[in-house]
Amino acid sequence: MEPRGGANMHQSGTISIKRHENVLSDVELPPSKSHLIRWLLLAAQTEGKVRLSGVKGASDDSITMLKAIQQLGVNIDIESDSWTVHGVGPHGFQVPLNPIQANNSGTSFRLLGVALTRIGEPVIVDGDQSLRERFWHPFWDSLRVISKLENNSLPVTIKGPIVVRNITLDVSRTSQYLSALLLSMPALEKPIELSIEGSPVSQRHASLSFDLAALCGSENKLEKTILKPWNCQAPSNVEIPPDASHIAFWKLYENLHNCTLNIPTVNDEDALGAEILFNLDFKIKQKISLRDANDLITPLAASMAIGGGGEITNVAHARHKETNRIEKTVELLSYFSIKATATKDGLIVEGGQSPVKPSLKVPTFGDHRMQMTAVVLASKVGADIEGGELHRVSFPKFLDFFTHDVRSVHPND
Repeated sequence: MEPRGGANMHQSGTISIKRHENVLSDVELPPSKSHLIRWLLLAAQTEGKVRLSGVKGASDDSITMLKAIQQLGVNIDIESDSWTVHGVGPHGFQVPLNPIQANNSGTSFRLLGVALTRIGEPVIVDGDQSLRERFWHPFWDSLRVISKLENNSLPVTIKGPIVVRNITLDVSRTSQYLSALLLSMPALEKPIELSIEGSPVSQRHASLSFDLAALCGSENKLEKTILKPWNCQAPSNVEIPPDASHIAFWKLYENLHNCTLNIPTVNDEDALGAEILFNLDFKIKQKISLRDANDLITPLAASMAIGGGGEITNVAHARHKETNRIEKTVELLSYFSIKATATKDGLIVEGGQSPVKPSLKVPTFGDHRMQMTAVVLASKVGADIEGGELHRVSFPKFLDFFTHDVRSVHPND
């Protein structure tokens, strides 16, 4: 089991998609990589075995985390729909023989980067070009654990332990640095006091980290500014829920084809902000805040354009994803003759629009959610789309629903 992507393999290839003549009826969702990546780290720090179920069809990002945990000396039994992690406790990680490859996964890099500090020896971590461009050195500078860094980018050499007891944390870009600190507190001996700066974003993902940690013995609270060490003991059996953010693509499909799909159910508490999709009426003009669900911006903008239009707000942090998702959503949609306007913190979208078959190959900017939005739009009008493997970052089976419409994937296009 290997993620297809080191370097920039996800971005290679062109997908040629014809319009759907026979509309889909039953669709799937991948396992939630937000849950799975966090559970892998928690299970690895547990003394004993933890079985993670519901992992069939796991994303390349999740497999990247799995491989990295294995490199740290943690045995993991792989079955078709479960991974059983043989935890080594908070201090059982070994020095990896080779550099850790985080590929495209920002979550894996941030959680692993902090987790590696407990080893106390230099460890090299690298990623693909997209991840290299997303490296944000102020956080790592505050931890004082970077022993080698060139050009303020990956690869980076991390060497712990963490000795600072006061950290200034900017939560206006992402909540993942807070999650990274929390999930590695089992390996620390003393508390860390946080000075929080900026307006918090992606709070549902931060809450997820605190909720999962609580299931493993943590008494830390999201609203507190002190993180305390805790003894990590994960449940012996964990069920990974489906990834609700991908419902946005199937909602776009429904709006395009005027149909109703059988979409797997996701509980509100597992939806991580995507529950706003469950009761949206796309026919009316509306204003939607994506402060806690920035991953929805591109397919949601497309659905709003086809429907009643409106405005997407509170999503300035989407500029720091695989690409600037505000500006690039505007550009992507323009290839299908759909108009949207970027604002300081979101988009304004005119309603009542219809996609038109692009005359040029559609760029997807190395972003899997851009590629998947383009694929769904192309199911209505047809298109040639770059980034033949990008969907694998979060949903490896996604193109299976469009297989009969894929003419070719050119590995060197």
